Amino acid sequence: MRLFVLSLLAATTAAPPVSGATLIDPAAANGVAAAEAPAAVPTEEQFEALQSQINELRRQLEAKKNEPVVAPMMTVGVEDELPPPPVAPVADVTMELSNDVEELMAWRKSLEESEAKAAAKAALKPNNKISGRFFLDAYNYDQNVASVASAGDAQNTVQFRTVWLTMGGDVLENTSYRIWVDVTGGDVKLLDVYLDFAELPVLQNVRIGNFFEPFGMEQLTPNIHLTFMERSSVFNLGRHTGIMAHSDDENANWTYGAGVFVSEHGNAPIEFQDDNDAAALTGRLTWCPWYDEATAGRGVFHLGAAYSYRVLADDNLRFRNRPESFAAPFVVDTGTVGASSYQLVGLEAAYAYGPWMVQSEYHGATVNELGPANDYLDSFYIQTSYFLTGENRYYNRRSGTFANAIVPIENFFRVRTGDCDICTGLGAWEVAYRYATTDLNAGSITGGLTDLHAVGLNWYLSPYTRAMFDYIHSETDTLAANDGVLNALQMRLQYNF
Repeated sequence: MRLFVLSLLAATTAAPPVSGATLIDPAAANGVAAAEAPAAVPTEEQFEALQSQINELRRQLEAKKNEPVVAPMMTVGVEDELPPPPVAPVADVTMELSNDVEELMAWRKSLEESEAKAAAKAALKPNNKISGRFFLDAYNYDQNVASVASAGDAQNTVQFRTVWLTMGGDVLENTSYRIWVDVTGGDVKLLDVYLDFAELPVLQNVRIGNFFEPFGMEQLTPNIHLTFMERSSVFNLGRHTGIMAHSDDENANWTYGAGVFVSEHGNAPIEFQDDNDAAALTGRLTWCPWYDEATAGRGVFHLGAAYSYRVLADDNLRFRNRPESFAAPFVVDTGTVGASSYQLVGLEAAYAYGPWMVQSEYHGATVNELGPANDYLDSFYIQTSYFLTGENRYYNRRSGTFANAIVPIENFFRVRTGDCDICTGLGAWEVAYRYATTDLNAGSITGGLTDLHAVGLNWYLSPYTRAMFDYIHSETDTLAANDGVLNALQMRLQYNF
């Protein structure tokens, strides 16, 4: 038995080291002096081999404990027969096996400690990861006369909507960074540029730089995970320069974010051009009263609220809105409004159960005009989607959004097998509907009213590739023309890495 154990140990020790690492001698783990050697970085295969040996030795140990002692049999009448070899006492064999198990356990402990030291050392060095995405879009528009007179003629086109490159990583164990660059059309524009400090007392995390303000569930959802090609036509805030305290707990059922921002170096979203703020105070709080742990979030109920107070730099404000299509003209527009400040309030709710999801937000804006009157503008949307192939949208508890990638049950593929049969995978298919309305008429402000219906079809070929098809029907009433109708058929090929 001892030879069997030693052969197992010899086989494991003789295994080639991984990436030049040196395995640790079990004697060193028991306090025996050994020559200084580089820390080993064990592999999963080594751990599995050790665990297999330990389990086998334990099994043999239990078997020996339960094995009865059999006296040697004597042969009667055969004078020249040698007596059988002596039987080793069970206690001796048990002791040997126990010692072997202890040696293997000590060796495994040494490997685990070595791995922990290597991970801690790696955490002290900066690391970098490069990622990116591109969206190739095609747009086709149809308008009535009133829409052309009010908003202008929409041009059919094919263009790259987005070409972004990102570099990010960890500076130290509790400090990370991101640099996000938009190179669409050959121009270079900085998007996210920030440092994030984690594991701080009370505040949890603090972010400093240029990034999205904490306002709106859909606004904070990355564009690679949106249900439709563009975000809804509600009051949203873009990226601005500032400092923000925020939570970052993947196991919590609530999130918060609060910060102070300026917008001289920011970029407003495509829906509303209000990048004229001298300073802003913005905060968001969300609560997830139900998250189905057993299915990793296939069941979710989300609630949230946000608020922003914004002081204008030159007492001018302007809201205008596209019909959720990037190449379309603005269909409602307040023009320049004299105001000293304005306030935004947002309410949000979402529910997901298996492949079905519904999400809604209401945003209101109180404009503190230079005159005695304050006017109130509002916007609202509700959308729902369903996966025909059984997948679901993944809720991210760290951000309070559906910000995780869709993973198809089977990726799309079509290959010919050896027997000339065709083998295919469908990918993931999702259908969606959205209703949105924006009212920019209040008091002296006459920006117009728009109602919008959108139908979408999403085909996820893999977690990294998606084809999107949206049909949009927008109806607008303005001072220039009533009953303006714009229809859009748009498509997108999306890839991210």
